[in-house]
Amino acid sequence: MNWRLYAVITAILASMLTPATAQEVFEEDHGWYTTGEIGLKKTIGDVRKVVIKSVENLSGQLTIEVGPVNEIQITYSKRAKADSHPLATDYIDLISMSLNILSKEARVELRAPNPAPWEKHGGVGAIEARLIVPESCHVKIEANLFDVTAHGPLKAVVIPSSLGRLNITAVTDLLDISTVNRRITLDSISGDISATTTNSSLMARSISATNKQAMFRNYGGNILIEGFSGAINVKNTFGRIEVLDFTHHGKNSLIRGSSAPVTLEITEMTEGNLVISNRHEDIEITIPDTLSAFFSLAVGDDGVIEATNFPFTTDLIWHNRLNLVSGNGEIDISGSVRGTGNIFVRGREGD
Repeated sequence: MNWRLYAVITAILASMLTPATAQEVFEEDHGWYTTGEIGLKKTIGDVRKVVIKSVENLSGQLTIEVGPVNEIQITYSKRAKADSHPLATDYIDLISMSLNILSKEARVELRAPNPAPWEKHGGVGAIEARLIVPESCHVKIEANLFDVTAHGPLKAVVIPSSLGRLNITAVTDLLDISTVNRRITLDSISGDISATTTNSSLMARSISATNKQAMFRNYGGNILIEGFSGAINVKNTFGRIEVLDFTHHGKNSLIRGSSAPVTLEITEMTEGNLVISNRHEDIEITIPDTLSAFFSLAVGDDGVIEATNFPFTTDLIWHNRLNLVSGNGEIDISGSVRGTGNIFVRGREGD
C-alpha cells in the first residue's frame, strides 16, 4: 500500500474513533519536528500486567511511573526527523499509539507502517511517552529502539531484547532485562534478577536476590554492584568487575572475569561457597576479620598471592598456590587467575 494512502486511511479511521482535533506539528530543533502532548487513559480494574509493544521502525523514550490510580494514564508526543515540515507531518500522521484493557493484560501498542517511508530518506519516526500505572504491576516491554526508565514499586520488569538505555528502580519480584551496547542502571531491585548488556556500563545499587543467583552479564564494559544481598553469578570480559558491600546468602556464588581486574568486598558470608576466577588480570578480595573461611588460591607461574591484615593459618604453600584458613574455615572461597595476574586478600581496614 502506498504510504501516503496509508496516512489518509489512518487519519480517517482516527477521526471516526476520536473527536476531530487538529494535530499541530512544530519544529523543536533543526530537522526535528514534534506534536504537542496527546493523552490516553483507561480504567485497569484488577488487571496488573502491562505489555508495551512497538514496531521495529519506531524509536524514542518510554518512562513508566506508579501512582495512586486504578487506571493507566499515558501522555505522549510523536516526533519525526525530516528534511521539511510537510514531510515530517506526513511521517507523524503515520505514527499511532493505542491502549486496550484485555481480560489478563493491558496492551499498549506503538504503530507505524512497515516499511516506514522515513527509512528510505534517512529520517526518523519516534514517540516519547510517559505511563502512570498502579503499584505492583508486571510490565513487559517489547520496543527494541526505545530508552526505558521505570520507577516502581513494580512487581516485575521484563525486557527480553533492546537496543536502548535501561534505567530501572524499585522492582520487588522479577527483573529480566537485556540490551546491546547501551547502559544499564539499576537501583533497589529484589527477587529473581537477570541483567545483560555489552560494550557499556552496568551499574546496580541495593540489590537483593531472594530465591536464586542474581545474573549479571557484560561483554566489553564495566560492572559495578554496590550493596548486594544473596547469591550472585557475574560474568564479564574486557571490563572491570566490582562487587562492593557483598552480603552472601544461599549456597553458591560465582564471579568470572577476563582481561580486567575483579574487586570484591565481602561484608558478611556465613554459608555456601564462592568461586572467583579471572584471566590475565588481578583479583582483589577484601574481607571482615570475623570471616570463617577456607581459601584455595591459585595463580599462573608469574603471579603472586598476598594475604594481609586478617588472622589466618596456612594449609598449603606452593610457588603459585596458597590455601588459608580464617576462623574455623566454615565456608569455601576459591580464587584463581589464568595467565598473568595476582590475587590479593586483605582484611578490611578498621575491623
